[in-house]
Amino acid sequence: MDTFKVYYEANILYYEANIANIDNLKGEIVDLLRHEGRTKPNLETGGPIHKWFMNSFMKWATQPSKNYELEDILGLEPHEYKEGEPEWMKKPDVMDFQGHGLVQLHSHWPKFTHMIDYFNSLSDHDREKIVKKPYDQVEDEVAAWDVKLGKAKVSDANLKEGTDYDVLYKDGDYTWVKLATKAAYKCEGEAMGHCVGGYDPDSPDNTIISLWDKKGEPHVTIEMQQYGGGPGQPKGNIEEVVQIKGKQNAAPAGKYKDVTARFVKKWLGKGTFNEQAKDISELEPSRIVRDDGEGIGMFRHEGHDGAWHWYFEDSKIWDKIYKMDILPMQQARIQDVKKTMFEDPSVDGLIIDGDANLSYSFFTEIPKELANVKGVMDGNFNVQNNRLTSLKNSPLDIEGNFYAAHNELETLEGGPLMVDKSFYVDNNNLKNLKGLPEHISGDLHINMNPLESLEGAENTYVGGTVFVQKYPMVGDHEFLEKDNVIAAFKHVGEGKPKGKLNTDDRQETEGEVQYVATGARVYPLPHKY
Repeated sequence: MDTFKVYYEANILYYEANIANIDNLKGEIVDLLRHEGRTKPNLETGGPIHKWFMNSFMKWATQPSKNYELEDILGLEPHEYKEGEPEWMKKPDVMDFQGHGLVQLHSHWPKFTHMIDYFNSLSDHDREKIVKKPYDQVEDEVAAWDVKLGKAKVSDANLKEGTDYDVLYKDGDYTWVKLATKAAYKCEGEAMGHCVGGYDPDSPDNTIISLWDKKGEPHVTIEMQQYGGGPGQPKGNIEEVVQIKGKQNAAPAGKYKDVTARFVKKWLGKGTFNEQAKDISELEPSRIVRDDGEGIGMFRHEGHDGAWHWYFEDSKIWDKIYKMDILPMQQARIQDVKKTMFEDPSVDGLIIDGDANLSYSFFTEIPKELANVKGVMDGNFNVQNNRLTSLKNSPLDIEGNFYAAHNELETLEGGPLMVDKSFYVDNNNLKNLKGLPEHISGDLHINMNPLESLEGAENTYVGGTVFVQKYPMVGDHEFLEKDNVIAAFKHVGEGKPKGKLNTDDRQETEGEVQYVATGARVYPLPHKY
């Protein structure tokens, strides 16, 4: 803490120019280092890793706010000046850090903890050299390290049952084992192409579980930790899965995914929670999945207590959460929207006056209460981050933006016909664009969909820019040329549309079809930057 304080005070003017509540961000990073320090070495205050986070990381985090990836990761939003605050807070580039109790950074911890693993893989001499390395340089070094790990040969160490590992149980042709020694950790890291070889097997709070085939080759690595501090929980009484990794840190692939899901279900089933809870904060689960649940078919609930845990839909605890938290939240969202609805004889139906926000609510369909709504006046319609498979019951005419990113949409049919601003359906399951609005005055964002064609876009007018991305990527321009993006969007902007690869963090041009490269920010959150 002292090391940071000196640095912070020495650079306060630099920090203040960008983030108003820098102490909140500092606290998140301190918590990260403290948490990781329970199971990983070299994280002492004043050490090279600590200094890097307090120097290079903070410089990156407080740079001028044109880095949209940075804003997304850190949860930065424009600062709203309040009477009595310092004059510098009136500057247009001043941002607020939105994280509270590890909520915002929580989902990005794997990225930062992986950097810690890389630092710990270095010799003591090389680790001392990292202090002044810029964040971007470290990112490049971590990427190169990952490639090196992926090419590493399996160690020829002869691991012994009962010494290097313990058998937990068998699942068909596969065996779950608990690793126990440095040799076992090293062998696991080399075979899997990840960094578990640098972990400390003597840590009392850390456990590494591995899925082996008949030949003793690993295919999935699970990291578990124990901690305390939850309501009513004594220290060390909470167990959590913090990582579930396949080869090269990918999600478990194919058949290994199902085997892993069965293991995690069995493990969770032996945990407890307060079945008499009347509020989500009273559930007090003894076993949780903190990260990587998506890769084995789980989904995350962002409860109002700030707990971002992963759940299986057929579990008892999810049934409890759904009845206790999800349904009331959905009803509240519907009621808020209904308060803004009024009869409009001119359209023979209902109109919503202002924003309609139904996001982050686990809706599987747009509520039937909105089926007779003809339009949204002076506002946005936001149904992003739900579980929608279609846009049935959408308003037909929206004067603001239409947000439906991060759902499970398989079709756009049933959606709006007119959108006066921009249309966002990134990160869905769309294979074509049938049902695309007839008129979009702003931008069209269709990134991160498994598109096979752009059928359905032929008669759509787009006044701004079309952002399209093949997922997974098949080459720089291959998708753009193969699917004839230019021909599909005949009415983009005022001039002749042209398609090009754009690798910038943010695209601001108008009247173009842009093929967005992997890693670029693909859609904004529904707030004004």
